[in-house]
Amino acid sequence: MRRFRSVAVTLAGLVLALLAVAGCADNQPGDQNPGVGYTNNISDLRVKIPALQADPCRGAQAGQLYGNCGRFVTEVSGTVNALRADVPGHTGLINALAGAVNRYQSLDCDTITGHPTAKQRTTCPAALKSIGADLDQLGNALASAPSGRP
Repeated sequence: MRRFRSVAVTLAGLVLALLAVAGCADNQPGDQNPGVGYTNNISDLRVKIPALQADPCRGAQAGQLYGNCGRFVTEVSGTVNALRADVPGHTGLINALAGAVNRYQSLDCDTITGHPTAKQRTTCPAALKSIGADLDQLGNALASAPSGRP
């Protein structure tokens, strides 16, 4: 009986080890995205920019919300390269947008715990308002752009 338990425990251990190794296989479900994903074109930006424009972080509430706007600013930051690729005629405006994102992020505006510094109280909301204004102008440029590249 003792030998049977030993064999059963050994087999159970072997089965668990095989299952663990199988979990490390090269091809796992979900490793490949069959969808088209983000295609980095104007039609995608025509959806993304209005969605960003609707965020409360970019509006009049920026002075109260700036400590909770890291997600919004990260989304805007991720859109800058797509704008550079698909709205090349507006480099100055895109650079201004990237600069406002950088000002917000470099002051750690989204990680304020307790009391913000005087510089954070003024620069963080100003950066968000600048991001909002730049998004409005870029949204207008996209609205008037042809379906292909502007």
